[in-house]
Amino acid sequence: MATVGTRIYTALFGKRVGEDRFGNVYYTEKTPAKGRRTKRWVIYKGVDEGSKVPAEWHAWLHYTMDAFPAPGNRQKYA
Repeated sequence: MATVGTRIYTALFGKRVGEDRFGNVYYTEKTPAKGRRTKRWVIYKGVDEGSKVPAEWHAWLHYTMDAFPAPGNRQKYA
């Protein structure tokens, strides 16, 4: 469960980009950043546990992928 401050920040500055199969919701900044990377974050469903983030969303959160994963379309690695 996100703190009150995180919920307020998300409501003011966040743009929802997707949700994973666990119900975690992913956000990015509404306004593109200048001179730095755009912030990305997750609001967990239930207990805040980093291991509940699927690999494809982990890659997006850590700027390994630019595009966020499409719903139901899991990345396959060779």
